[in-house]
Amino acid sequence: MKVQVKTPARLHLGLIDMNGDLGRMFGGLGVGIDHPNVIVQAQNAENFSVTGQEAEFATILAKHFFSAYPAQPKVHINVVEAIPTHIGLGSGTQFSLAIATALAKLFNVKASTPELAVAMGRARRTGVGTSIFERGGFVVDGGKNLNNKKFPPLIYRQPFPSEWRFIVALPNLKEGLSNSEENSAFTKLSKAPAEDVGQICRLIMLKLLPALAEHDIENFGDALTKIQVITGNHFAQTQGGTYSSPTAAECIEFMKKTGAYGVGQSSWGPALYGVVKQEEAKQTLTKVKAYLRKDVGGQAFIAKANNRGASIKLTNGAKQ
Repeated sequence: MKVQVKTPARLHLGLIDMNGDLGRMFGGLGVGIDHPNVIVQAQNAENFSVTGQEAEFATILAKHFFSAYPAQPKVHINVVEAIPTHIGLGSGTQFSLAIATALAKLFNVKASTPELAVAMGRARRTGVGTSIFERGGFVVDGGKNLNNKKFPPLIYRQPFPSEWRFIVALPNLKEGLSNSEENSAFTKLSKAPAEDVGQICRLIMLKLLPALAEHDIENFGDALTKIQVITGNHFAQTQGGTYSSPTAAECIEFMKKTGAYGVGQSSWGPALYGVVKQEEAKQTLTKVKAYLRKDVGGQAFIAKANNRGASIKLTNGAKQ
């Protein structure tokens, strides 16, 4: 049997609670986008082997899976495509779940996507990437329960408007934090003021989500930008500013002036994004590319939402 898993990428739109006085921490907002993708193929073989992109990382992930779910690791894994690592597009979770899901299907392991995420060491803070892998769309999770450490519950999901687009900019800046660096940064953070957390919650409940439901891009974008600023200001103590660098801040400001309705930085960056109407996307992209060329360099692309999550294809023609 052969299994192929193709994932979305993830834009992280902000954390909700860095205070924790209600017994929960983090909570997150995110949306699935149609590319870049992780595409993993796995099939039964006489021995264990891995080919394709990021083969070394894929080998580590596969061994992680087999340590959690004992089975004979007689499998050939081919990584057709991989999301670039440490740029803020959720590569770690999508890659981990692509490998785990393909192997679970191949070896008939009965485990839910959240269970696979925990087994693979993901969802340490938010379940946003896991929910996007599973179902796509725009998602909000309810944070980590500080008492029992259960998987963060998905508390809201809605398809992202098909007539909206993201301009995703990847300026030539240092990679975002990951793994031990990220853990260290979080341990150094002070508690966010309860007033800031309250403002984020109010912006989500009474502006961002209603605007999303009504396809009101102006109010959605305004709320998103404000949430990003409040979150970014809290993380300034570890990243040196509201965004990962002064250059990133300038690029975000340029996207805003160019007509993006909402702007922000995905996770630790360097990925930046602006939400625009479909009919304005190409013109805005041209301006952002020109800006990057004359400034720091880098690339930019248009992405639309992925509203279905990862696709799973089996050799017998079955598709999920």
